Amino acid sequence: MRGSLIAFASVFISGIVFAAGEMDEFRLIDRGDGSPPRMMRLRDAFSFSKTAHEAGRCAGFMDLTGQPTFTSPAPFAVESFKLNLEDRPLTQGLYLDSSLPLIDASRVSDTVKELSANRNRYYRSEYGVQAAKWIAERFKGLSRNRNDVKVELFSHSFEQPSVIASIAGQGPHRNEIVVIGGHEDSINQSAFGSREMHAPGADDNASGVATVLEVFRVILESGFKPDRTLMFMTYAGEEVGLLGSQDIANRFRKEGKSVVAVMQLDMTGFPGAGNQVVFMTDNVSPELTKFSQKLMDTYVRVRWGTDRCGYACSDHASWNRAGYSAVMPFEATMSTDNKDIHTTRDLIGKLDFNHGLAFMKLGLAFMSELSME
Repeated sequence: MRGSLIAFASVFISGIVFAAGEMDEFRLIDRGDGSPPRMMRLRDAFSFSKTAHEAGRCAGFMDLTGQPTFTSPAPFAVESFKLNLEDRPLTQGLYLDSSLPLIDASRVSDTVKELSANRNRYYRSEYGVQAAKWIAERFKGLSRNRNDVKVELFSHSFEQPSVIASIAGQGPHRNEIVVIGGHEDSINQSAFGSREMHAPGADDNASGVATVLEVFRVILESGFKPDRTLMFMTYAGEEVGLLGSQDIANRFRKEGKSVVAVMQLDMTGFPGAGNQVVFMTDNVSPELTKFSQKLMDTYVRVRWGTDRCGYACSDHASWNRAGYSAVMPFEATMSTDNKDIHTTRDLIGKLDFNHGLAFMKLGLAFMSELSME
């Protein structure tokens, strides 16, 4: 058997402990309430997030500390490689007819069980570091028979790394990139700042990570060879201000990487609005969202609706802020989402993996259609 040439770069920051008064550190926080970003204590940002969540809003904020300030939301360097999606034909019907049946919801369930068995996946805990390494090993194991795959840990200023698995493009557009991702960390809002908190995070967001891994598995098992490069990402530190995805998106923008489309999968297993996929309409690309809805109608054939987060509720907002086209399909409307996230009750028993099948199918259609020219 031909040996794999996977590059597996591992970076681990050890020996860091919470400093006295760390929760009183001032950070530049965008609360997403229409007010400009402002300096506030980290504990106050966490308190704001918890209060918003308890009021029925999927709580969150963007921590902009140390991130670049963009003078334009979409500079020429980014605009120049955006795809024309309005008239883009769908060409992967035959491939999807044969590959969609390969999707196995039981594999997604097994992955959620593994990830949610961690005490937590907090961005500053050893459990979070080990979860990221486990995800990287899963990508590595699934791709052991391919020599066009690279798996790497993307290090940050905090302990937990993000994970990026890439399938190299084979065509003239191989330097263009299509991304699918979801955040790997978890949090318990009653224990902000504790590395020993119990935060299983089955829905938020082991379900999204498991969906990303399943799309990756099917693409490899089916022998698919993309024209554009495909990247599968799991982001660290989403729950504390979209930290990991901001680092990655801003690095890619700084380096002029041609990311043509990004799909964010944050919670894919709780059927709060019935058997329906809900597309968020803020902090996203309207054109990419409309194209993804076309994929739903053509290949997934499940009802879909729309809603608004009302703020930067997940990692798609990091890509959008950096000027890239992003889409965010979600498991429910904001009013019907899983009320047990960010608690010890976010367990696998509340999830419906038949509902999650729609996201697996959509992700596979997204990656195959947009990777081919």
